[in-house]
Amino acid sequence: MGGQHDTDEPDAGELEPARAAALLEETTTRAQREFDIRPPLVMLIAAVVVLVAYGVVWWSVRRQHPYTGPSGTALAELYGTLIVWIGVYSAFFRRAVRGLGGRSSRQRQIEGLAFGTIWVSVYVFQAALHHAGASHAIVYGIYPAAAPLIIVGSAAAAHSLAKENWPWLGFALAAVALGAIGSFAGPARVWAVMGIGLSALLLVRTATQFRARRT
Repeated sequence: MGGQHDTDEPDAGELEPARAAALLEETTTRAQREFDIRPPLVMLIAAVVVLVAYGVVWWSVRRQHPYTGPSGTALAELYGTLIVWIGVYSAFFRRAVRGLGGRSSRQRQIEGLAFGTIWVSVYVFQAALHHAGASHAIVYGIYPAAAPLIIVGSAAAAHSLAKENWPWLGFALAAVALGAIGSFAGPARVWAVMGIGLSALLLVRTATQFRARRT
């Protein structure tokens, strides 16, 4: 009996690290779900906002031959919708990070500065294209519709990879692929393709978030 007990001890000891690792992974996953600054409701609202914003622009350019670009009214509605969305997202974000400070707060500030710089650079380059004499189809069609998904999506993919956030990595890569492939739709149809495609990706991500929270 004593010999049998001795042989069982190492096996029991070997199970402890596995249990600890499983518990750590479960705790980490639960914490990530609770501290998600992009909850399902926000993603659902984003899906509608994207569809409306891109749809308004597509509607204004759908019959342009030759292509000249979105109307002033369409652009006002586009950016007005985006401003409302930014306000909603900011409210959710402030609520999610309330009470958190120190290193976590500084990291968020640095990340915000990095992504803000990337966003601004996207449109600075658009101005450079216009200055170089690129066609309206490029400057006011394909580039502004697809470039943000490709450029900002690539940065978001790298960020998600560094954090080993696999669901958001998949979403970011899908957005990059959508921007690259959809750019072949032409200066008018590209707005519809980007709007429908990105809205669909957001709905899929929303569904996966709801499912993850139920499990």
